[in-house]
Amino acid sequence: MSGRSRQEKGKEELKKPLIIGIITCLFVLATGWVYRLWMPSHEKIHPALPAHSFYSLNLTESNARIPCLKAEIEGVPFLARLDLGYSGVFSLPKSLLEQLTHKSDEGTVLFASIKGKKYESRVFTIPRLNIGDLALVNFPAKEDNLEYERDTILRTNKDLEVSDVTARIGWEAFLGTVILIDLHRGIAICCDSLQTLKEKGYPLEQFISTNFLSDKQFIEFEADIDNRKVKCILDTGCTLNLIQNPSTDEKSEFGSVDFDNPLPPTTLRIGGRDVGPCTFYKTRLPFGAEAILGVDFLETQMICIDLINNTLHLSPIAEDDSLVSQTISKKNEDNL
Repeated sequence: MSGRSRQEKGKEELKKPLIIGIITCLFVLATGWVYRLWMPSHEKIHPALPAHSFYSLNLTESNARIPCLKAEIEGVPFLARLDLGYSGVFSLPKSLLEQLTHKSDEGTVLFASIKGKKYESRVFTIPRLNIGDLALVNFPAKEDNLEYERDTILRTNKDLEVSDVTARIGWEAFLGTVILIDLHRGIAICCDSLQTLKEKGYPLEQFISTNFLSDKQFIEFEADIDNRKVKCILDTGCTLNLIQNPSTDEKSEFGSVDFDNPLPPTTLRIGGRDVGPCTFYKTRLPFGAEAILGVDFLETQMICIDLINNTLHLSPIAEDDSLVSQTISKKNEDNL
């Protein structure tokens, strides 16, 4: 094999997980939007956690670099993607649902793809979902529609395999709580309040803060990209940072990305403060989205999502973040 051929093959191998991440992202955006419209009435805001509740959860990765949580239902362990771009609550593959004996069938939901094709999925209530020491009760779960996922993948590259993790937990699963995500250390925190995080040593007063936008289909907020105000969606289900390509027409494919030509690194400001350089890829985004901040961005930040007060708090992770680590460790030692 020539040197040029080996180089081209290496590039293709690097593109594969990136493309899978893009597919996941747009699939989630489409599914979450229609799922929100058609979800049966048993979906509701979950009761608040008891005061001083604090759950530390380990994160791992799927083959597409998507953060995952270890979960268990009725003694059946599985991995689930922690997918902030998914505005549903919880979805499971049929193979896993068939192993559960205590689920309640709530009927079916109808939805359509971006192209207008109709699909349906069954919906269940799960009596108890365990994620580490965190237990969620009477939890709504939608069955994955494999036809829809295949159709979405074929739209981009018919030869790609789907992600190795098919279960998904969306941000609505944590309504009424505070979630901190630190991909740098591979942990997620679920707790009852910002005050509890502060008591555990997280210096939130040093974090950058901004409010969510009023539309709550996604975790959406306003940012400043190259001195232009842009509505951004926070999405752990997307590998890359994407921005709407103003030159695309309505006939262009959603999620078509030129991986060889990212935009030059740009200045990103949130809450009036600089959060570091950010590299975007141009594409056509669905549902009026202007930009998506994915795993590439989240790996450089500590993110705190307050789903009680609808605010986002974040802190760029410096190359030497030992000060934050020492503060948290000392607080934890004091609490023992």
